[in-house]
Amino acid sequence: MSAPNYCATVEYDGTDYHGFQLQPNRATIQGELERALERITQQGVRVNGAGRTDAGVHARGQVISFQVSWRHPLGDLHRALNAVLPADVAIRDLAAADERFHARFSARSRTYVYTVYNNTVRSPLLARFAHHVPSPLNVEAMTEAAAELVGFHDMAAFGQPPTGTQTVRCVYQAGWRPGSRPGLIEFEIQANAFLRGMVRRIVGSLLQVGSGMLTRDEFVALLASRDLARCGVRAPACGLCLERVSYQDSI
Repeated sequence: MSAPNYCATVEYDGTDYHGFQLQPNRATIQGELERALERITQQGVRVNGAGRTDAGVHARGQVISFQVSWRHPLGDLHRALNAVLPADVAIRDLAAADERFHARFSARSRTYVYTVYNNTVRSPLLARFAHHVPSPLNVEAMTEAAAELVGFHDMAAFGQPPTGTQTVRCVYQAGWRPGSRPGLIEFEIQANAFLRGMVRRIVGSLLQVGSGMLTRDEFVALLASRDLARCGVRAPACGLCLERVSYQDSI
């Protein structure tokens, strides 16, 4: 009989990590989670993540699933994990899950938010979580261009598939909004799945639209080209955050 299945929501500052997925001799979020679980349960535990965030990318709503034998109250496991995890990684919630639940394969959509600080003067307190753009941006033009992303599109111009060759994705929403303080603007995009580097390349291209380097029509042509070589800019990792993961059924 297999061990019980659990799911958790994880928040992390990805600045000092080489992404979510395990890498030899490098600090990763998955590595820290598995190390914490082994320390507490004395069992080797494989953690599955809903999104394979890249190096330097953050998460507010990453979802993980794992199987482990645990005979004590679940709240004890939750508290123990947060006690041994690094200060920049935290389990927000932990629950028992159906045996068929898988954080990645059961997910129906992911939502990312990219934060830009558009101000002539940089902010040291925002540097880890926002991309500083000192020159003025035409947010209206960026919003109009972002609207062209909604729907089914071959997104090959903006990224590479993590596995296989399929590059068609369905974008449910994409747009810009004001942030929590003057100068902050946020790009939110929700899709069924993402290509590697997709959001950062989209944001980099939209910032070119906002600065007047690309027109809306040129952005649409870039999307239609399906040519990764034509997308020469990628926004820095610091501004990107995996905001939430959605599932068809309750977990």
